[in-house]
Amino acid sequence: MESRDMKQEKPIVRRGPVSRRLRRAYLYLRRANPLRVVLAVAASFLAVVIVGLLSFLFVQDIALSGRIFPGITIDGHAVGGLSGSDALEVVQKGINVPVDQSVVLYLDGGEFAIDPGSIDFKVDTEKMVDSAFRAGSSEIILSRMFRRFLNKPLNVDIPVMVSFDEEKLKQAVTGVATDVNYPPKSAGIDMSSGQPEISDDRPGLSVNQEATMKAIAEALPTPNRRIALVTESIKPEMTVADIGYIVVVHLSQHTLYLYDKEHLDSSYMVCIGSEKYPTPTGKFHIYFKEIDPVWKPTAEWAGEQKGVAVQPGPDNPLGGYWMEMADGIGIHATPFEGSLGESVSHGCIRMSEWGASQVYNAVKVGTPVYILE
Repeated sequence: MESRDMKQEKPIVRRGPVSRRLRRAYLYLRRANPLRVVLAVAASFLAVVIVGLLSFLFVQDIALSGRIFPGITIDGHAVGGLSGSDALEVVQKGINVPVDQSVVLYLDGGEFAIDPGSIDFKVDTEKMVDSAFRAGSSEIILSRMFRRFLNKPLNVDIPVMVSFDEEKLKQAVTGVATDVNYPPKSAGIDMSSGQPEISDDRPGLSVNQEATMKAIAEALPTPNRRIALVTESIKPEMTVADIGYIVVVHLSQHTLYLYDKEHLDSSYMVCIGSEKYPTPTGKFHIYFKEIDPVWKPTAEWAGEQKGVAVQPGPDNPLGGYWMEMADGIGIHATPFEGSLGESVSHGCIRMSEWGASQVYNAVKVGTPVYILE
């Protein structure tokens, strides 16, 4: 009995985790819908294919990382797919940049040469090749992988790159500017003949060094080394157009002359300063003008009237017009027209009310005034 029972017992089979999962999957597939089974198998196959493709492309990207990405050129020369040394050889042979050719700056027939050696100029071929490598590696990895898979080159052209010492170039341009620059010349008024003679103005010239350096930097990578010097015109402080009316007073003639530039416009009899309080001579200009001024004398000669304001009216010695040209000295109207032609004022130039109105309306702040003996 004992031996028969032992024969009837079946051995116990212990399955591992993987076997149990596979058995469950098998049982599931036996019971599953055939279409779902097909879809599941297809999805699994597709996943395997995609993973395999990505793995292949990833390995390919790593394997080709030592070569420039397809489609990239340097100054139009194809270097895609080349190693760094091969690309360097192509660039050195193919790029036509005159290393020893001088840069010639020209202006109005004058020329100024800058020797490239003086600014440590060189063609930076290594930098161009490095830039070609970076142009490909800057693409994200997925983009690179699929570009290679779909045979879509990266259309990027690396320009010619050069290097030079900017400080030395600045010194060279400064030297040229020193030879070229000249200051403006303002229009002048010559009174040596007793009447105004106007000399012409002339604009100045200044080299725009920053713009000139930029133009040189743009030309260095090219065979065209002839560059127009970049300059700016400097306007003079006073041009002939700025000169309008000119007031000239001849003390010995007791006459004020009003000129429109060099043309005599009108003349007026005036009263000038006395021997004790003479009218100053020299060049002045109108720096303040006023209609119906308030007279408030501050000089000692005013006596009891010093500091006392006299309002506009018939008793105001400044009349209706005041044109100041020095501290307390001016051209003004006077209610005492009988003094015209005499030397009895306290330094001012007195005019008739009508004459003062004509001059007042003609001149402006800044109009030159020449008082001559």
